[in-house]
Amino acid sequence: MKVTRTQIVDGAYELLRERGLSSLSMRRLALDLGVQPGALYYHVANKQELLAVVAARVLADFPASPADPRGAAQDLRAALLRVRDGAEVVSFVQAYRPDVLTPTRALNRLFAERFSARQAEWAARTIVHYVLGFVAEEQNRAELVRARIVEDEPALERESAEAFLFGVDAILTGLTGVVSGKCR
Repeated sequence: MKVTRTQIVDGAYELLRERGLSSLSMRRLALDLGVQPGALYYHVANKQELLAVVAARVLADFPASPADPRGAAQDLRAALLRVRDGAEVVSFVQAYRPDVLTPTRALNRLFAERFSARQAEWAARTIVHYVLGFVAEEQNRAELVRARIVEDEPALERESAEAFLFGVDAILTGLTGVVSGKCR
C-alpha cells in the first residue's frame, strides 16, 4: 500500500490526540498506517520534521492576524488544549524550528508598533512561553489524573481559565510598564 504525506500527518495527529506524544513513534505510526517504517521517510525526513508538521496542524485554527495579545493567548491555549500533549509538541518545535509556527510571528506583529523589532520578538516569546508552560502543566495534570496518580479536582479545572488570564494580564501589564519607561 502506498502512503501519502497527508495520510502520515493525519495519522500522526490522530495518534497524538488519542494516545499522546509518548505513543507517537515512526514505527507505531507505520503500523497504524499499514506500511513499513521506511515508507514514512520518503515523505518526512525524520520524527522532528514530522513533529513540526503536526505542530502546525495543532495550531491550524490559530488566527494569522489576532486582534490583541490577550485574545491571541486565549486562542493559543485553546488550540493546545484540543490535542493531548499539544503544548509539549509545540514547545519542542518552538525550539527546533521557531520559523514554522504562527503564534510567535503573529504576536510579534502585534507588539511591533510599541517596541523595537528585537523587543517585539521578546514580548511575543514571553507570551508564547507563558502559554506553553501553563498548558503543559494543565496537560501533565490531566495525564496524572488519567493514570490515577492524583485525584481529579474539578475546582482546579474551573479556576484554570481565570488563573491563566490573570497571568496573561500580569505579563501584559508588565509590558505596558516597559513601554512607558517604568521598567528598565
